[in-house]
Amino acid sequence: MTTRAVLAATNGSVISRLAAAGDVLAVLVDLGGGDAAAIRRRALACGAAKVIAVDARDEFAAGFCLPAVQSNALLVDASLTRPVLERHLVAVAEAQHAEPVFAAARPGRTLWSHPAEAPADPWCAPGDVFTYTEDPAVNREAPDEVVITFDRGVPVAVDGETVSVREAVQLLNHRAGAHGIGRIDRMTGCRELHEAPGATVLVTAHQELERVTLDRELARFKENVDRRWAELVYDGLWSSPLREPLDAFVRHTQEYVSGDVRLLLHGGTAVVTGRRGEDLTRGRHLRPVGRRYRPLTGQEHPDHPTHRAS
Repeated sequence: MTTRAVLAATNGSVISRLAAAGDVLAVLVDLGGGDAAAIRRRALACGAAKVIAVDARDEFAAGFCLPAVQSNALLVDASLTRPVLERHLVAVAEAQHAEPVFAAARPGRTLWSHPAEAPADPWCAPGDVFTYTEDPAVNREAPDEVVITFDRGVPVAVDGETVSVREAVQLLNHRAGAHGIGRIDRMTGCRELHEAPGATVLVTAHQELERVTLDRELARFKENVDRRWAELVYDGLWSSPLREPLDAFVRHTQEYVSGDVRLLLHGGTAVVTGRRGEDLTRGRHLRPVGRRYRPLTGQEHPDHPTHRAS
C-alpha cells in the first residue's frame, strides 16, 4: 500500500477507519502535555503505519501562548492548539506526498491547559475530575510567593531565574497547580472544565503589569483590541488577515511592559501583592546573565519577538 493520508495521532477512530483503505501516517505534535508516549502507542494500535513525532513545545509557547499572554487572553480550548497542529500536518503531508486529513479530535493536554471531564448536568459540582491540579485545601498552610519578571511583555524570569516562555509556563504549572489555581468551569453552549495554572498566573501578572506601565488611553484602547483578538482566535480564525494587524498593535504596546509582579499563590487563587515597572526613560532593559536576571542594556532574550525574527 502507498501512503494516502496524514492526520493527527490523537484521532484514533479516524486512523482505524482510514487504515483499512491504505497507509496512514500519524503526526504526533508534542505541545508539552506529557502524554506523547501513550498517544504514540494508541495511534499504532489503531493501525497507523508510522508515527512521526514533532517537538513543537517551544514553538507553541513562544508563537501561540505568548501572544495570548500579551493579549491577556486566557484561551484554554483548542483555539491555540489547532493552528500549530494544522501547520505541522500540512508540512508532513507535503514531505510525504500525501493528503492531510483535518479531523476533529478531543481537546488534548498541552503545557498551556489540560481538559477535564465535565459532568453532564451543569448544576452538578465537578467533584474529583481535576487531576492536574491539587485540591486548593491541600497546601492551604503553605502559601507560595512568586515574582515574575517581564521584558517588553515577555516573561523572562521567575524569582530571578532566567526562563524561556515554555519554562515559565511549566514552572508555574507546578507551583500554581500545587495550590489548585487555574481550575476553569464555564459554559460555552456546553459545559467545559479545564486546568491551566501556569496560564492563569501569567495572564494575571501580565495584565497587572500593564496597569502600571501603559498610558491610560493606550491601555483603554488595548482592552478593545485584546477582546477582539480573543474572539477571533476563539472562533478558529487564527489565519484571518485581521489577526496580524491586531498582533502588530499589541507588540507595539509591549515595548512599555517591563518590570516585576509579585503574587501569592494560595487556596486556589493567585493574588497580586506587588508590582513595579521598569524605568524605560533611562533605557534599561533586561537580559540574561548566567542563570540570574539583571536589568542591563544589551542583548535580546531568546524568546523576544524581535530576536526570533532576526
